[in-house]
Amino acid sequence: MREIRRPGAIARGWTREGILLGIVAGLLIAIALLTPKFLTATNLQITSRYLVEVGLVAIPMTMIILIRGIDISVGSIVALTTIVLGFSWSVYRIPMVAAIALALTVATLCGLLNGLAITRLRVPDLVVTLSTLAIYRGIAEGLGGGGRVYLYEDPIMRFLGEGQILGIPVGLWVFLPAVLIAGLVLDRTAWGRSLYAIGHNETAARFAGIRVDRIRLLVYTLSGLASGVSALFMAGRLGTARATAGLGLEFEVITAVVVGGTAISGGEGSIWGSFLGVVMVTALRNGLNLIGVPSPIQAMIIGALLILTVLVNENLRVRIRGWVRPATPVPAHEAEPAPAANPSPHERR
Repeated sequence: MREIRRPGAIARGWTREGILLGIVAGLLIAIALLTPKFLTATNLQITSRYLVEVGLVAIPMTMIILIRGIDISVGSIVALTTIVLGFSWSVYRIPMVAAIALALTVATLCGLLNGLAITRLRVPDLVVTLSTLAIYRGIAEGLGGGGRVYLYEDPIMRFLGEGQILGIPVGLWVFLPAVLIAGLVLDRTAWGRSLYAIGHNETAARFAGIRVDRIRLLVYTLSGLASGVSALFMAGRLGTARATAGLGLEFEVITAVVVGGTAISGGEGSIWGSFLGVVMVTALRNGLNLIGVPSPIQAMIIGALLILTVLVNENLRVRIRGWVRPATPVPAHEAEPAPAANPSPHERR
């Protein structure tokens, strides 16, 4: 006899993303009840633009954490991108289109350098990105000289920061398709399955023929590019290019990804969960601002949310493994003895 465990919540369709969706909906309702300004058109426009800046970086960050990596240099890449954009346009009189291309190239190279240091030099990703966090920010401050460039005069930057298409901010037309494409790639392609395989067991993935270093190099390069695109929308929204841009962005992004259910230990998570995590973190930040909570208290609340989420996700992960375990064998001393194949004459009598 074997005791079969009931799948519990999994069989009833309660996925981690479904639970998170309910939490996000409850949070939005609570904020709307606390402050009537939350659901106004103006505030939703502002919140959606900030959501785009965090969300674009969260897409490759999800992939990086899936393979047991981390990238804490994304905020500094944003700062360097805005400085290259602003000063190449204002000081060196480069046309804005060319300045945007140059800035995105620099951002992509920053991510590529991170990936090369990790895959070729075998330096731990935390050490690499912690170092480049300081290096890229230092370069941005050196190039900027402590000043800022105002970008309101350029129509392209005004369009990125304030423009709308069919009443929807421009950034959402970039971010939402990116979420859809990245989600389908992770769910439906062999490349996406390779990320999960690396996160579960990198050694086994190498023996299975997966090009781990090439994939790791690609996701860090994508992180640099996504940070550069985020920097464009941030510069357009703020109307300035300055070396302080992106301060704390890495904390917001990692919090959103972890809140969305991506395991720090790698191998588990989804783009859909990260999207909900981005919505949750940006809505919470906006709601706290509207209520009038001081910035230090906001940081404490979001930090506590991060710790709580990690604890809840780990507990949920253990429960899920218990729910889906197919069977629990009966102890040997309780098992029924199997009948003899050829009973002896004494047994026949």
